[in-house]
Amino acid sequence: MKRIMSAVFIILGVLLIFSSFISTKIVDQVNNTGQKVFVETTVEEIKENEKREAVFDFDAIRDVEITSSIIGAINFDSKAVIGQIIIDDLDMNLPVLKGVTNSNLLAGATTMVKEQEMGKGNYPLAGHYMKDKGKLFGGLLDIELDTIVLLVDKEMVYEYTIYDKVIVDETDFYMIDQQQSKKRGVPIVSLMSCYYTSKNGKRFFALGELTNEYPYAELREKKEKPIQVY
Repeated sequence: MKRIMSAVFIILGVLLIFSSFISTKIVDQVNNTGQKVFVETTVEEIKENEKREAVFDFDAIRDVEITSSIIGAINFDSKAVIGQIIIDDLDMNLPVLKGVTNSNLLAGATTMVKEQEMGKGNYPLAGHYMKDKGKLFGGLLDIELDTIVLLVDKEMVYEYTIYDKVIVDETDFYMIDQQQSKKRGVPIVSLMSCYYTSKNGKRFFALGELTNEYPYAELREKKEKPIQVY
């Protein structure tokens, strides 16, 4: 009996040690898939994806764990991809997906309300905080004021400039209301992640105001490699 219990504890210990590594690898795989989908998706397909019904499950905004990662990878929906977010200063380049689901959060940044449109009103996006700053929204907490954020839908590029950073309670849903844009007087983007962990009940927001917009073709001319292709 003691040998059996010892073996069980050893197995659990090994799983605990490698669970973070496995979860990170799954995140990489799902994110890479999301990037490929964005590259291969046409403007017309993106517009159709934007019309689809989406789930907004805010309970999915929690720390990445191995079980949820596996389930999320299995349930990834390519038709949820509607755009891309690029933050050069953070080396961030992620697909934007419609709806808050476990799968979408593993792939990139997710929209947070049913009716939101790039370049108009308040455009909130949620992303997983990761210890590795090169994964998902892992580097968001390091964002500085005046950082440029690009939202792309393959037709237009919407350029936002970060003007504020705030930490709020997880129940402060007013942060994703359209009223926030009206208060600012211009369209804004609200980038949200957990404040280091989902367990402390805090959320971090980086807020940016729309400062420019231009055709997608111009972005491709400005950047030799604007989109990561895996």
